[in-house]
Amino acid sequence: MSSHFMDNMATEIRITTRILQETWGGMTRTGWMNLIIIVTMASILSIFGTLSVFVLETQLFVENIGSALKISVYAKDNVDVTDVQAEIIALSTVKSVELVTKEEAWDDMKKNYQVPDIQNPLPNTFHVQVKDQEQIKPTVAKLKTLDGVEEVNYAKSVLDKLQGVSRLTSAVGLAVSIFLGTLTFFIISNTIHLLIEARGREIEIMRMMGVGNWYIRLPFLLQGAFYGLVGASIALVPLMAVNHYISLLFNYFQFSTSNYSSGVVTLVLFLMGVIVGSGGAAASTRKYLRI
Repeated sequence: MSSHFMDNMATEIRITTRILQETWGGMTRTGWMNLIIIVTMASILSIFGTLSVFVLETQLFVENIGSALKISVYAKDNVDVTDVQAEIIALSTVKSVELVTKEEAWDDMKKNYQVPDIQNPLPNTFHVQVKDQEQIKPTVAKLKTLDGVEEVNYAKSVLDKLQGVSRLTSAVGLAVSIFLGTLTFFIISNTIHLLIEARGREIEIMRMMGVGNWYIRLPFLLQGAFYGLVGASIALVPLMAVNHYISLLFNYFQFSTSNYSSGVVTLVLFLMGVIVGSGGAAASTRKYLRI
């Protein structure tokens, strides 16, 4: 039984070695086209990667700005501001609450502006910051229902514009990613098609000899995956440069970048390169080899 197992292992090793040799031979026959394909894939994946990081970090940037927007809550006269503040803090969407008493606000106004000697008309004001920009509108609605609250204001137009920017960058990023993925797919597919035509007679002889379909197809798939893997590796260089400049921008606004988005984009970059590369090769072999 062990002899039979060893024979099977030796056969598998020979087949694997042969497939790798065929893959290397295919790339050797491709010649200078290898460089063109890899550079093209690296360029496309670089655009895809940098755009993806830009979209993800822009969304994070918009969320940070949106979360930094503060809601102004004006308390009614003759209410206990401590009780009102406790009610506001109790809301699950609230991150922080800052109380500016009417006396503090009046003193600041008199320092900065010339005001007549009248009784203080300003209300006690709470500056409320929420945990997430998407929670601003629901939080405003809840604040308006509190008994001790006279009025609630926030920069609605700014928030709407920020949310619009976030939706636009997502839509543009998705559209460009689909376009670049499709373009890469066809580039690989046409390249493998050229290889199949160059080896048409050899492949036909192998099929007449009863060689399995996967034995014929696998070298092309590995070659496509190789192009994607190398292209993705090269694409990491501009991706790191973009990450650096985005970090500088975030630091300028005193926000922190997300290492998570960079890691996800890097993983997606390699997966996209390998899947699209081998997928283009698979489509080409299925179409032109009829297997």
